[in-house]
Amino acid sequence: MTERGGAHWLESGALSRLELSELARLVDRTSERELRHRLIGGVREVALREIFRRMPEYLRPARAEGFDAVVTWQITGGGGSVHGEGIDEYHVRVADGRCELLADHDGPAQISVRTDPTTLLRIVTGNEDPVTAVLKQRLSVRGDLALAARLTKIFAVGPR
Repeated sequence: MTERGGAHWLESGALSRLELSELARLVDRTSERELRHRLIGGVREVALREIFRRMPEYLRPARAEGFDAVVTWQITGGGGSVHGEGIDEYHVRVADGRCELLADHDGPAQISVRTDPTTLLRIVTGNEDPVTAVLKQRLSVRGDLALAARLTKIFAVGPR
């Protein structure tokens, strides 16, 4: 059992083996400050890789009907070199009721989402509402806003 404020589970290497419901519980029990502190360096990379590896599992194919877009996720606070700003980019294509992580994407994305790793982790585990994150300026969305508004409906967040 993790005590409130502790995030040793992030360092254990067991992140990929955690069920979403357990991950959601652990994120909920960990303070924002502790999550931000832990989600740097190698742990950040592992957490982001795991979030995007699981993204196809979160898709609700029936609700994604007619959705065809590439979404670029820009995660701030890292060692990435996008525009020299320390941003790591992940590209996800949603089409034909499927979700695919793209290794490389050179063309323009229909939607661009920018956030920090803590906010992203809290959103995908259902511990933060994406609309609230936008209002708090912790998440920004650019591009086709009509399509972007559908993201919260086509992806399940938190434990199902």
